[in-house]
Formats: sequence, structure tokens, C-alpha cells
Amino acid sequence: MKGTVIALVLLFTMTGTARAQDVTVDHSHSWFGVRAGYMSIDDMDDGGSANIGFTSGLRVNNTVAVEFSIDYHSSDFSEADRTTYAFQCSALVFFAGTRAKFQPYLVGGIGYYLSGYDYYRDGYRYTNFNTDKFGLHGGVGADFQVAPNAWMTLDVRYLFVDEDAPDMDSVDGILATVGTKFRF
Repeated sequence: MKGTVIALVLLFTMTGTARAQDVTVDHSHSWFGVRAGYMSIDDMDDGGSANIGFTSGLRVNNTVAVEFSIDYHSSDFSEADRTTYAFQCSALVFFAGTRAKFQPYLVGGIGYYLSGYDYYRDGYRYTNFNTDKFGLHGGVGADFQVAPNAWMTLDVRYLFVDEDAPDMDSVDGILATVGTKFRF
């Protein structure tokens, strides 16, 4: 009888230990970051434009995160100047856990874009055209750990925006950024 009790106690202890080791703990966290980059819009002869932005997000578990961002783009093209404020809400799907030092991801979401176009002729502004539209975006990125709570991030997104810009049916384009995220 004593042998059976000892065997059962050992069995339950070993089974409990094995189960405890199989449990993975989700390490959720928040972040705030800054990013800079380059934006190129299809069918615009502007050679691309500079971008600066801020990002904030929440990593819900090892795989999924939600991110909110605001970016500012400004560019001169043809005989016009363009200024855009992009507000994006994105879902990120990571391929590595929160403890990995390299974390690639897919990103997709919706954005709200406020754009202004100023047209010039002979040095004088003669038209001001403003738009505000919703659009989708999708892309890829990766985070690289550079310090315990600091990460470098690389991100490329394709923007799908049906904007009523003069002489254009859409302002689809590519937004490529590099930045830093601080986790807390």
C-alpha cells in the first residue's frame, strides 16, 4: 500500500511538473516610437517624399499586436505642393515570440488621410485643393532588439487610397520607414 501511494504521489508530481513546463506565458507589452522614412505615390512625378511619424501599440500576446500611428508627408511635384497627415490603425501578426531578438511581422489595417494640394503658376498660388479619405494598407516589417526595452523597426507598407486628387483617380503608394520603439 505504501508503495502504491508513493508511486501515485511521484506520478502526480511528475505530471504536474511536466504540465507546468509546457505552459507558455504571453508577454504582452505596450510601446511608443518614432519613425522616419520615404513615401512614393504612384503616377506622381515627385521622386518620393520624406515622412516622419509617431507610433504607439499594444502587443496582446506572442502573435498579435494593435498599433496606432500618425505620419506627416510633404512633397513638391510638377507645379504643386502636397501635404498629407496619415492616421493609421493596424493589426500586426508576428512570427516570433515576444522574447525573440528578431521579430518579423505582417501588417494590415485602415487609414484616414488628410491631404492638401497647393498649385502654383509663375510663382503664385492659384488653387488650394483639400481631400480627406479612408484607405487600406498592407505590408511587412521586422523589429530588432538593440537594448533591453529599445527596438529598431523596419516597415514597408503599400497604401490603397482612392483620393480625388486633381488629374488622378487614386494615390496608391509605398511607405517605407525605419524607427525606434520603446517598450514599457
